[in-house]
Amino acid sequence: MDKLELAFEVEKDTKNTRRYQEEASDSPPVIGTLYVQQWALRKLTGGDLPDRVRVTVTVDKE
Repeated sequence: MDKLELAFEVEKDTKNTRRYQEEASDSPPVIGTLYVQQWALRKLTGGDLPDRVRVTVTVDKE
């Protein structure tokens, strides 16, 4: 397994942060809750706050 691709759905907004919850699957959560600064999301989308995000986890091999 070279990488993990995880999908997250919005759970809650705070003043400057958007909280996402990892979508359910057959295995236990890898990350669980993910907090992302709203300014970073707006920078990626051109101003919108997405309801879903995808995160890729990889490991550097030495």
